[in-house]
Amino acid sequence: MTLRLTRRFVHQLFIRRYASKDSSITTTTDANKGLTTEKSSEISTVKRAFTLINPKTVHEIKRIDDAPIKNEMDLIRHRLTENRVKNIPIETDVLIIGGAIMGSSIAYFLKQRSPDMKVTVLERDWNYTTSSTVLSAGGLRQQFALEENIQMSVYGAEFLKHIRDHLSILDEDPVPISFHHNGYLLCGSEQSVKLFEENHKTQTSLGAKSKLLTASMLKEKFPWLNTDGIAIGCYGIQNEGWLDPWALLNAFRQKALSLGVLYLNAELVGFDKSKRVWADGTIENQLDKALILSADDNRIYPMDSSFFINAAGPWAGEVAKMAGIGVAGEYPVALPVEPR
Repeated sequence: MTLRLTRRFVHQLFIRRYASKDSSITTTTDANKGLTTEKSSEISTVKRAFTLINPKTVHEIKRIDDAPIKNEMDLIRHRLTENRVKNIPIETDVLIIGGAIMGSSIAYFLKQRSPDMKVTVLERDWNYTTSSTVLSAGGLRQQFALEENIQMSVYGAEFLKHIRDHLSILDEDPVPISFHHNGYLLCGSEQSVKLFEENHKTQTSLGAKSKLLTASMLKEKFPWLNTDGIAIGCYGIQNEGWLDPWALLNAFRQKALSLGVLYLNAELVGFDKSKRVWADGTIENQLDKALILSADDNRIYPMDSSFFINAAGPWAGEVAKMAGIGVAGEYPVALPVEPR
């Protein structure tokens, strides 16, 4: 489910272990095993890894480690450790990067469908102070042109109607998302009439509840509205409005925790990568492990995962770059998402 909580385009990127292919690399293939793996020790990182979670500078961290550190890459390699704190697992089935509304809802639905699946969520901003979720207006509307957007919003509205059945926890208070029903009003000029009519037809065919209004009907329903230059409007008459995004985020998070999802106050700082060569000569760059910086002890830990889900919101572009997307190989185009 995707709830439209903000106008900002939040891209959900499902990163598989095999990030890209490179046919220019030559290697010897073991015919018995069918593949050869070449470790590349390639680690990607970003400077903010050491400023957002821990305000210490690289120099100060060097003093704590008491080791000669030339740069941040050396720092990462030096601090990569298997001496794990108690709550950080060595491996997980799915690692979700970002624990706000998108990451938490994904975790919830994964555990609903596969209770035995190991799901781990990384969230660096433990109080969600910079999260798009809590900074949004919490709006829900169904007036879109793309069918997939309409279907997601219709499903989201139905989910919210039965939210107590979905997200309630035994012996806990009901989920107080404070949903206010109030339709969105979209207006257009004479040139937009045909487009409005086509979109409205698509919306109603998919279950959205909206109504087309002429300029005179708009003036009658909304006397305060200046209708100069307006020829048509579309008003949501049902299943549109706004809610408390912080309350909904907490509801998803608490339910996911009750289902066994592990949340870590940590940040992704890169991936440990290797090159895998198959028997047919195909070479793939594989994401072996995620490298995560724990806020508990300020150490970096490797974590193996079958799948990585990018739910980092405005920082999704940076996460994609760590995985090799937009750098080279099979995915040379960067993910066009960045913080404002």
